[in-house]
Amino acid sequence: MRRTAWFGLVLAAVPRVASATSGTAFGESARVAAQGNAVVGAPGDAGSIRENPAGLADVTEPQVMLGASVGHVAIDFTRHGEADAPRQRWLGGYGLAAATPLPGPDWLRRLRVGLALYLPAEHVLRVSVDARTDQPQSPIYDGRPDRMSALGALAYEVVPALRIGAGVVMAPTLATPTEVTYVAERADGVERDVVVRLDRDLEMDVSPFAGIRAQPLPELGIGLVARAASISRAGGGQRTVAGGILADDPIDYHQFWDPSEVVLGVSAGSFSGTTLTADLGYARWSSFRSGLNRSLDVPFEDTLNPRVGVAHLLRPWLTVRGGYAFEPTPVPEQVGDENYLGADTHMLALGAGSDLRKLWRRVPIGVDVFTRVRFGGSQQVDKDPNRLSDATPELPEKQIDNLGHPGFRSSAFFWQAGLSLTLYVGRERPR
Repeated sequence: MRRTAWFGLVLAAVPRVASATSGTAFGESARVAAQGNAVVGAPGDAGSIRENPAGLADVTEPQVMLGASVGHVAIDFTRHGEADAPRQRWLGGYGLAAATPLPGPDWLRRLRVGLALYLPAEHVLRVSVDARTDQPQSPIYDGRPDRMSALGALAYEVVPALRIGAGVVMAPTLATPTEVTYVAERADGVERDVVVRLDRDLEMDVSPFAGIRAQPLPELGIGLVARAASISRAGGGQRTVAGGILADDPIDYHQFWDPSEVVLGVSAGSFSGTTLTADLGYARWSSFRSGLNRSLDVPFEDTLNPRVGVAHLLRPWLTVRGGYAFEPTPVPEQVGDENYLGADTHMLALGAGSDLRKLWRRVPIGVDVFTRVRFGGSQQVDKDPNRLSDATPELPEKQIDNLGHPGFRSSAFFWQAGLSLTLYVGRERPR
């Protein structure tokens, strides 16, 4: 049995230059993805607002970015002694991005505004919570790609060598009070005697993030960004009344999207057309909670995530890019009741971008493409019977029905490709 809460999120009356990719788990712009997400210390654009909002202050002209991506994820879960049971699915998404400097006096022109929107192709937002806490599940691939999200940010160029920025990521929360009563002879038929009263309120929680980017030398950029955890909830009372029977079962579902994170980034170049970037992120996975909003038997572990990227100007109008990231798994050894899937993961990315204005001055468009793969190692688990719950405590011997017993092996592979189109919709403002 699965308990599923569906949310709908509608954003209306967005200004014509005010949409962007939001930087969800798989919603980065093509430029960012092609460099392995190692862009915190590099100059920013409308597609890298979440990576470092301070980079938004590098934008010198209004720009709108449109993006799309498609991907395929395969998760293999095999219990000892059983046949493979792979899970596969296709993923897709669409993004809009926009950023602009403000007009006016010099102090106001130093201020930039950016907004963001990312929409998965299949679900606007999906939160699924299993009744069994031992259901095998991945904290990376189960749920995170299935959310719509939006953000807004401001950045300011304090001096030519220093930029600061801050913003919020909006995550929906659903209040779901429900009351079910039985009124005998209310209508014809027993089914019509059941009265269901529903009350749904969609609220918006926000997760702040802030960053700074310094350019002490023309060939050296340094950035630092901090992001709060992003979480969605579905909660409310659920009362069932039938005669003298009263059951009050509160709902408290919890979807942990992203952990809080601090990232330090450096950008070096250009040297003969080549720019190198490197990021080191600290992700606080230890605050992860289950879908029923409970602490884990064995908490997740915080991780250090290194990322590197390279961009080379092959032609005045053509840039090629590459990136690598190592993502240690936050999942500890799963010897008890829980069955979270995850192993250390390597990510490789390639991409290219073309500024068509360098070829045809009257075509104010930039095109970027990328492809990347994420392949994890094999997770090997042998359960400890002494740490597993007894399915039938009243029987004389311990009964084990854990879905991961006596042990299992898991692995994951993710492939993705996408593109971004940047439209330069206004006049460039001099620095």
